[in-house]
Amino acid sequence: MPENSDYPIYAYKEMLDEQFPFKIESRSRSTMNTILHAHEHLQLCYMLSGSCLHFAAGRHYVLTKGDLFSIPPYQEHRVDPRDDMDFVLIQVDFMPHAVNENLRDMTQMQTFVDFAYIRPLISESDLMPKITLPPATQSVVESLLGVLLNEWEEREEGYRLAIKAELLRLLVIIGRQYKRYVQTQGQQERQKVAQHREAFYEAITYMQTHYDEDLHLEAVAAKALMAPSYFSYMLKLIQGKSYIELLSYIRMQASMGLLTETGLSISEIATRVGYNHISHFNRTFKKHTGVTPGDYRRSGSGELSP
Repeated sequence: MPENSDYPIYAYKEMLDEQFPFKIESRSRSTMNTILHAHEHLQLCYMLSGSCLHFAAGRHYVLTKGDLFSIPPYQEHRVDPRDDMDFVLIQVDFMPHAVNENLRDMTQMQTFVDFAYIRPLISESDLMPKITLPPATQSVVESLLGVLLNEWEEREEGYRLAIKAELLRLLVIIGRQYKRYVQTQGQQERQKVAQHREAFYEAITYMQTHYDEDLHLEAVAAKALMAPSYFSYMLKLIQGKSYIELLSYIRMQASMGLLTETGLSISEIATRVGYNHISHFNRTFKKHTGVTPGDYRRSGSGELSP
């Protein structure tokens, strides 16, 4: 997922309604998007019938009925025809806050996060970036997608609540099915997914222990085995803060402790928590706490909300 790409990256606000960032549509041979592209939102795709080719991570994959796959933010992909075969592909596009205003609630479904956001990062040739649902689950998913399509097309009163409920149910089903799928795949896939997941959390730990250094998004994202834009997106999903927001929060927490527990000057504290200019530190501190560092020290108390 290169930062300087030769393909378009669609902003979610251009493709989805900002107030309710969700869309579901049916794609066929005559309506598929054959242009290599990426987008800021998550896309879940299900093969309802027929067969086609999906190009992602530099390779073509054959899709047939019952296949389910995820296109995470910023991953380039396209759909290509397969010989003279017809197909019907259901695309569900959404931002996580379409399900819940609190993005961090998504992390309660770790298996879904693994399937939708972590697994597609793994490019080993023997790991297929899709799962094939068993017949019984196919029937459940197809019925659910039918309800979503109907609610989206009709848009009767309360349709957003109905879509949220059905979408959440879909995510739970996918997470459970992926967990069962992984259990049949041996150790390799579990280890690869765990390696990428752990690298992400280790990068956060690195931010928490090296906040006093001149940290750059690109370097920390590399520790997470992610592109910078994707790493920042995942921080927003998991931590509720972008890279800059999280780094500022960590530094402010450290500075508050130094202000109340040491006699260091404000200038020294600014340097210790990673700020080269005291004016920048003062502005950031007041933005986060509502008071200046001096006033905070004099008050002797106060905490940032998480």
